[in-house]
Amino acid sequence: MAVALLTLLMACSGSPREDGPVAAGGGTADGVSAPAPLNGPPEAPKVARDVVKTASLTITVADVSAAADEAAVEVEKAGGRVDSRSEDAGSGQGRAHTAVVLRAPVAKLDGLVRTLKGLGEVQTADTTAEDVTAQRVDLDARITALQTSVERLLAIMRDARDPDALIKAEDALSQRQADLDSLRAQRDQLGDQIAYSTVDVTFVAERIGGPAPKQYDGFLGQVERGWDGLVSVVGQLVLLVGLLLPWLGVLAVVGGIGYVVVRFVLSRRS
Repeated sequence: MAVALLTLLMACSGSPREDGPVAAGGGTADGVSAPAPLNGPPEAPKVARDVVKTASLTITVADVSAAADEAAVEVEKAGGRVDSRSEDAGSGQGRAHTAVVLRAPVAKLDGLVRTLKGLGEVQTADTTAEDVTAQRVDLDARITALQTSVERLLAIMRDARDPDALIKAEDALSQRQADLDSLRAQRDQLGDQIAYSTVDVTFVAERIGGPAPKQYDGFLGQVERGWDGLVSVVGQLVLLVGLLLPWLGVLAVVGGIGYVVVRFVLSRRS
């Protein structure tokens, strides 16, 4: 009787689980599919990429100040801001120009650049993208490590009974806190660069009066350039002669008077 009871208990403990035995082909006896076996190690979690985008434009316009004002309005519409603006009225033969630095949300960068190109004639246009994921991950890791270190130092200071140990902990805490604040400032700056793209725009005034500078291409072009240079030099010499001609007349009169005086004195002596 005892043997029969023991055999019954062993049969109950060895009964299959509710999900049933695994059948051929990866399923179970009750028709529920079992998870497929893993092939190789699990994939590492994907890290979000952080990219800093910048753009640079040079645009020729009729009114540089008005164009800069319109650019400021457009970037504000896009949710951005104007970081700096500088104006030059032009000196000598230089043309007036206004340079502005705009900051726009990265999602609005392409639309803003297209709008700015419509303000005048585009001379240059460049857009760059720099992946700063590694820099961001490094800053985050260093900030986390320093934060942990600061918390440990605070705990040591709370439990410290030795004045010397307390002073050393305070000095270490001051240095760690300064490093932590510096890293946080760098992280905030990097985050701002990631979230807001920088657009450097230079508006240049249109050339007023006279044709654009002549271009010389190839060997014949250089010959023509030399001829034009010779003509220019001769023309400048002619202008110089015209400038000096009145002075030459005065010098001739003075020289003639001097000559007469000298001849008169010499004749009296003889």
